[in-house]
Amino acid sequence: MREQDLANLRDRIIQVARELFVARGYHAISMREIAEAVGASKAALYYHFQDKEALFLAVLSADLRDLGRRVAEARASGQTTEVRLRAVVRSILSLPPEQRAIIRLASQEMTHISAEARQTFYAAYREQFISPIAEVLAEGMALGDLRQADPVRLTWILLGMMYPFFYPAHAVDLGNPVGAVDLIVEVFLRGAGS
Repeated sequence: MREQDLANLRDRIIQVARELFVARGYHAISMREIAEAVGASKAALYYHFQDKEALFLAVLSADLRDLGRRVAEARASGQTTEVRLRAVVRSILSLPPEQRAIIRLASQEMTHISAEARQTFYAAYREQFISPIAEVLAEGMALGDLRQADPVRLTWILLGMMYPFFYPAHAVDLGNPVGAVDLIVEVFLRGAGS
C-alpha cells in the first residue's frame, strides 16, 4: 500500500471511529466493529493504532488540535473581551454536532482509559483548549472588562453554559447553536436578570 493510501486509511479510521464513539461511547464499541464500519481488516486498524485506547486518543487529539486552532483564531479576532468571547463561543458552536460531541465524550469516557493516557490527554486539553480560553478571560480582567476571578474556573463555567450543545441529540430541542452565541455571552457577562 502506498504511503498516501495509508494516510488516507488512517484518516478514514479516525473519522469512522469518531462517529462510533460519539454514537455509542468508548466502552460500547469494539475494534472489530470499527474495522467493519471502515471496510478494513482489524489488522489494518492495528497497523495504525496499537489498541482501542490509542485510537480513541487519536480521535480526541485530532479534534483537540482543531479546537485549539479555532480558539487561537477567535482570540485574535477582536479588540474587546466581548468580541473575542463571542468569536470563541461561535467558533466552538459552529462545529458539526459530532465534533462538538467530542468535548463531552472527552470528559465522560476518560474513566475507560489508563491513568497515564488520561494524564497525557488532560495536559494537552488544558494547554490547547482550556488555557487559551482562560487567557482571553484573564486579558479581559486586566482590561477591566471582567471582575477579578479565577480565569480557569470562569472558563469551565462558560463551557458549562455551552455543554447542552455538545449532545447531538439535543439539537432538535435547543435549535441552532450558533443562534445561541449572543445569549450565552450576554448571560455570561451580564447575568440573566432584567
